[in-house]
Amino acid sequence: MTEKDTDEIRLPPFDEIFSFSARFNILLILYVHQKIVFSKLQHLLNLTPGNLNHHLSKLSENSFISIKKMFHSTRPISIIHITEKGKESFAAYLVQFKDILNDIEL
Repeated sequence: MTEKDTDEIRLPPFDEIFSFSARFNILLILYVHQKIVFSKLQHLLNLTPGNLNHHLSKLSENSFISIKKMFHSTRPISIIHITEKGKESFAAYLVQFKDILNDIEL
């Protein structure tokens, strides 16, 4: 590995949505599975309901996800779906990282 000047370090553009690992992980899970039930997502990410709700609200405000609330038997459930905008934005972000990794000499 060669030592490079710090001016040569390339980082993807800062995006508040992807800067939080919880939001990145939510979008990663949804990118692969398209939809997930709130309780399953909470379990996978080991987040409190309030914390998960906060991150989902931010993603929803930016139209990256949609949330459908319904009843299963008599229990309310929330199903989170990734939107087309969410898929496209997340894919573009992953490409930026891939390009950076491809430039790194290991």
